[in-house]
Amino acid sequence: MNHAGHQQAHAQALRAGLARHGVKRDPHFVAVWGWRTGAAYRAAGREVLVLERGYLGDRFAWTSIGWNGLNGRATFPEHPDDGGARFRSMGLALSPMRAGGDYVLIAGQVPGDAALGGRNLQGWYEAQAARDWGLPVKFRPHPLAHKRGPVRPVGGAAMDRSPLPEALRGAARVITFNSNTGVDALVAGVPATCDDAGSMIHGVTDRETWAHALAWKQWRLDEIRSGVALEAVVGRLRG
Repeated sequence: MNHAGHQQAHAQALRAGLARHGVKRDPHFVAVWGWRTGAAYRAAGREVLVLERGYLGDRFAWTSIGWNGLNGRATFPEHPDDGGARFRSMGLALSPMRAGGDYVLIAGQVPGDAALGGRNLQGWYEAQAARDWGLPVKFRPHPLAHKRGPVRPVGGAAMDRSPLPEALRGAARVITFNSNTGVDALVAGVPATCDDAGSMIHGVTDRETWAHALAWKQWRLDEIRSGVALEAVVGRLRG
């Protein structure tokens, strides 16, 4: 982990949490924030514990913890079947799935984001907008996309820069490559699809079961520091 403030805070919490489980340093294992560094360690044959932003609720308040990949490509520890207690404890609830809507919403992503694996999505956006949805199409660029250069328009799609809750309100469907907007959409009751196995909505068949499991893939900083978040992780570390 580098010197960014949140990464240092997580490094300190992780060390404290592992110490509570009596786990010492092991040259075969490494913990990183994000997948850019993690991919290099993994290619070198290391077991990589990847920390990143969470998926549900305030993503800056939660941290995902998985092995050897990012988001849907990570292996997450087993979790208890708690009937959704952890999900509800986050103050979350699944809105009823809606039928109908005024437009199809294409979710833009930050160019160069590690989740894209080097892929440029402009052609994908264009292809999605050209499909016959039977409804108008809107393209919502990621709010931070402009930091990587000018945001290009998508042919056949109106630009929508509204806040995500507002953009979802009138959407009949959300189309994503692997954006976390798919998670927000399903929780809000908006049908959503993805085109990449790295998406956290890939393969969802039962929305309730999926949401309850997803709540166990993210943790607060205090849960990492106390070791609670690492109970399922340490078994692998001890081998």
